[in-house]
Amino acid sequence: MNRRVFISRLAVGSAATAATVLLPRAEPAGAVSIDLSGVVEASDGFLNVRTGPSTARTLLESVPSGTRLALLQTSGDWFKVATGRSTGWAHSGSIVVSGPSALVLTYGIQTRPRVALTFDAGSDAGYTSQILDLLARYKVPSSFGLTGGWAQSYPDLVRRISTNGHQLINHTLNHVSYTGYSTNGVPLSPAKRVSQLVANEEILVRIAGAGAGAYWRPPYGDYDAAALHLAGGLKMSRCVMWAIDSLGWNGLSASEVRDRVLSRIGNGAIVLFHVGSASQDANALESIIRSLRASGYQFGTVRQTIH
Repeated sequence: MNRRVFISRLAVGSAATAATVLLPRAEPAGAVSIDLSGVVEASDGFLNVRTGPSTARTLLESVPSGTRLALLQTSGDWFKVATGRSTGWAHSGSIVVSGPSALVLTYGIQTRPRVALTFDAGSDAGYTSQILDLLARYKVPSSFGLTGGWAQSYPDLVRRISTNGHQLINHTLNHVSYTGYSTNGVPLSPAKRVSQLVANEEILVRIAGAGAGAYWRPPYGDYDAAALHLAGGLKMSRCVMWAIDSLGWNGLSASEVRDRVLSRIGNGAIVLFHVGSASQDANALESIIRSLRASGYQFGTVRQTIH
């Protein structure tokens, strides 16, 4: 799994100027609106802009590599682009999204004894209610990485998470690996990477009244430099990884989860748990909270732990 930390900041050039709209009013089903910029990097030196997201659609123009584009929508692997001369659709595989690189977080401030407990939710409801009960009982603010599919399946739990003061983290729409590394698949196209984040943010806002804002977590922890730049361009500037993975998802017992977390804990650590029924994280949680508090640790959301 890719664990490199990218913290560089790239200057973002101005977006393309307003273009003449040559498309019909109707947009493709499932199109997601965005506000990004990108640069053409085509293997044959030119990018074809068409009237729709398909190679079967009419060619509007061919723009050379190095051309800066305004990116307006996604549909499948395609971006709706404004070139300065026309507005049309182009395959995103030849477009590099511009944006400042998102900062990768594994620790917060390490000079104080505060840790961030995070819980990913992407399969079943599992132990979510039990986890929320424990966090409320011990007054522990935490962070939850939610996929859009999970949020749509369990909206009441999403609202409870938010109402209880926990932080939401955008865990993409349906938990597809961006790079394909952990699933032996192929990397997602730039357009699909963008739409995974934007579509999920819209779902979280609709259900909870507020989204994840700057905070996102890549499925499986798989990311690359391009993913960090497109997230930064979307103003999702904090890529939330972890210092400790409980490995409850990998079959560890509750006592093994407890021992693993406590033996690796340190100031500012971000800890990864899961809410699903396949993991024993929830059954280790109370003992972990009690032990950490007895050792002088405080708890905070990821946002609180890094500030």
